[in-house]
Amino acid sequence: MPRITSSSCEAVRGFLALSLCGLLFVLLVPRALWAEKNLLPRLPEVVIEKGHSDSFEVVDCQATSQVVGEEARTSLKVILKNVSASPVASSLKIRALYLLGDHGASLSINGKPMRFDRRNPRFAFALEPGQELTVALEARQNILYNLDALKKEEEEDRRSPSPGRSVQSAFDGLKRFFGKENFGRRYMVGPLVSKWGIFPVPFRRVRLEITVPRDFEGVLPADSPWKRQERGASQVFTFEGTEGFSGAVFLPRQDAAAFRKLQEAAFPASPSARLCR
Repeated sequence: MPRITSSSCEAVRGFLALSLCGLLFVLLVPRALWAEKNLLPRLPEVVIEKGHSDSFEVVDCQATSQVVGEEARTSLKVILKNVSASPVASSLKIRALYLLGDHGASLSINGKPMRFDRRNPRFAFALEPGQELTVALEARQNILYNLDALKKEEEEDRRSPSPGRSVQSAFDGLKRFFGKENFGRRYMVGPLVSKWGIFPVPFRRVRLEITVPRDFEGVLPADSPWKRQERGASQVFTFEGTEGFSGAVFLPRQDAAAFRKLQEAAFPASPSARLCR
């Protein structure tokens, strides 16, 4: 059986909604340190922190999520395999953004319940060649996102590549933040399993089911095999395959056109997403 131990690493940054002091800090530090705060609310993800990405394969990845009001209730199960000819020793970071409180997530590894610490959601493991590791997570997440912050960040990225901000711009940002707050519901499917959150890991099978209110739409990657069906007062988006799930975003219908326009402006070279009602 794989060995599981707790590892001590840097603390995970908290929620998007911050105190005045915390927000000022976020506005002043370089983008590399606070970029995670600006990630859209999304399905939890498993990030491999050590070892070559081609040493691993996701044998199976299953997730179900139900969006109700301003929260998403999600179950994620990942079976990770060492497909190399050598033993691997690595660690996993469980990225679960905007959890509803310290007890917003529960975790088990190889069927054994593990304490989930949102300030340090990392676990060391070792796998012999051919061995598998099963990670199962239950999470309740807030899906409210600050739309003004998203638009402001995108505008600043176009104007200047500077990684930092001046004190004056920080105070200007504070005034704008508290003068007008514009929140919207967003829920995204990210890469689910990756090396360092950047490099892909091959998948053998992915099965997803996202249930959203009837007044939501899906902005989906072009030519992806997502399917939609109505179920009572909800709609259910399902995916089965290995590619085309990452980047799908679910949001209220009245926000879909503006979001798609912003997405195309930020990534003009990428294929256009299709909108699924």
